[in-house]
Amino acid sequence: MPRFIHCADVHLGRSIRVSLDLPGHLTQTVQDAAYTSFKQIIAEAIERKVDFVLISGDLYDLEQRSLHGQWFVKKQAERLLEKNIPLFIIHGNHDPLINDNNAVSMPENVHIFTNDVVPVFLETADGDKVYLYGFSYPQKAFHENPLPMYKRVPDDAAFHIGLLHGQERMQQEHEPYAPFKVSELMDKHFDYWALGHIHKRQLLAERPAVVYPGNIQGSHRKETGAKGAYYVELSKQAVELAFISTAPVQWENIVVSIDSLHSIDQLLDLVCTMLHELQRDRLYVIELSIEGQGHLHEQLTGAEEHELLSMINDAAVTRSNHWINRLYVKTLPTIDRSALYQHEHLLGDVVRTVDRLKQTKTAAASLNPVFSHPLLKHYLTDLTEEEIGDIIDGAERKLISALLREVEQS
Repeated sequence: MPRFIHCADVHLGRSIRVSLDLPGHLTQTVQDAAYTSFKQIIAEAIERKVDFVLISGDLYDLEQRSLHGQWFVKKQAERLLEKNIPLFIIHGNHDPLINDNNAVSMPENVHIFTNDVVPVFLETADGDKVYLYGFSYPQKAFHENPLPMYKRVPDDAAFHIGLLHGQERMQQEHEPYAPFKVSELMDKHFDYWALGHIHKRQLLAERPAVVYPGNIQGSHRKETGAKGAYYVELSKQAVELAFISTAPVQWENIVVSIDSLHSIDQLLDLVCTMLHELQRDRLYVIELSIEGQGHLHEQLTGAEEHELLSMINDAAVTRSNHWINRLYVKTLPTIDRSALYQHEHLLGDVVRTVDRLKQTKTAAASLNPVFSHPLLKHYLTDLTEEEIGDIIDGAERKLISALLREVEQS
């Protein structure tokens, strides 16, 4: 039964997109996050006495990998060498293998697959025979299907494992590099497919296992949740997958409601209580949404958002050592929205217009000229339906608040 660790999308050298006013004692944790996570993966491999470690592409974030990053990988590989654990690497769209652009020589236990798929054979300490197949990108934008190059050695007694950095054709989150279908993987009759490129953990099939482990460290607010690697135990009958959380920085979305709150102090206490319940072994970077209706609405919408965020972070860092990266105030005064919808006045028009925009999706169409602009499109990323809905809801809240304020003052 071969035992191994499968990780991908390490992205050494990538910056985590946190706010610039992050406290100094947290800055180093953020800067070192990907390195710390990878180091922990190597420690897990040694602790679990695995037969080998797989990296399925994008070990480095850039084609011109830094000497620091390469030297770091070499030192981690040497830790594995001391325990006779091989390390198998393919390069992806971020770090294509071009003209031997690895300036630092790696120890003898490291095998880097080239632009041709040549099977590598190994025998585990328990006597299991394993063939590994992998392909490194020859350039950043590789849009061909490399699967025809994966030719299975005719040995049914052995285990066959494929490393592939690419996008399953049904996925939409990333650029469609090295596109493939799950059915095409099945046709190869391998025992395990070690995928990379998609930053979200996914099991695309069970027999054989077709696995995206996700990236090892979330780098922005859309990459929420625990990140790390999979520990795999492989047999001819089944595969056992155990996720190992190794990322020292974790992005999360937290929502608090003002419905039963009457003061800013109560709000701070509620936020800090929720942060205190999070794990203490890592830094949580939080996207905080304040929602609901009630007395605090006017105080929150009347305050400068950066001042409110600073005040919450002062309390959060002091009490929990976590960080609120962004604050979204989505509160409303105490209103009955369904009642407003029925009324033939301006507030009713606002509510009905918002519902119509969401149902017909005309807002997205109206934004097309902006996102297709020859200059702007290089700096903008397409908005999801959820993000467009959030923008519409935000506009509704501002309009209703402003109109109600005028009514009260008149």
